[in-house]
Amino acid sequence: MDQSSLRTPAPTPRTEPMGAGGPDGQRPRSSRTTFFAGIGCVALILGLLLGVGGFFGVRAVTGGDPSETAGTETGGTGESLEAAPVGKEAAVPMGTTFPVVSPDEYIGEVQVAVTEIDWDATTEVAEANTFNDAPGSGEKYMLTTLEAAFRGEGTLSTAFWVSVTYVAEDGTEYGDSYAITPLQSQLPWEVADGTDFSQQIAFLIPQDAPEGGHIVLSPVVAADLEEGTWVTAA
Repeated sequence: MDQSSLRTPAPTPRTEPMGAGGPDGQRPRSSRTTFFAGIGCVALILGLLLGVGGFFGVRAVTGGDPSETAGTETGGTGESLEAAPVGKEAAVPMGTTFPVVSPDEYIGEVQVAVTEIDWDATTEVAEANTFNDAPGSGEKYMLTTLEAAFRGEGTLSTAFWVSVTYVAEDGTEYGDSYAITPLQSQLPWEVADGTDFSQQIAFLIPQDAPEGGHIVLSPVVAADLEEGTWVTAA
């Protein structure tokens, strides 16, 4: 007898595709599918990173949320004047924006507004710098905040662009104490055209001084107060 007729026939290979009934219960993924899936994941991650980076990049350049629109130039809350009024009789309310021009110090103008007065800022001034002089007996620090914007050629020195004086209700004049203020660390020494900045001036006044009077801004240190712009301190 021919021995070959006794051999068991070889099983027929399975030809239908693997599906839910396959050994692992899943349809096998081709190498091409895996490749494109990986590319998609990488693209998604890069997109998220670039989006977040772009958002914070805009914040770094503009100093704010890119979705926010630009507001007023100085942060003043009142009227904006094209020319600075002169003298006590033409005093303007706090928050009014007006230009300060001083050709001997800079080319251009500074749009400025007196936006805030802290009538007892002794603690804030003491915390701003340990080398600040303590008020004398019966004295306290008063703090005035200016919001300004330089529009001109070259640069502006933030230390020499304006003279600020407090004139009390009784007519007593108080000059800059030159104490280091809380905003001093954020104030650059010079600013270029188009730069906005905040500045504070500290005055030493009597402890029992009533609130009121005027803040007077003059273009130069030696200017007569009557030639300056008076802002009602209220």
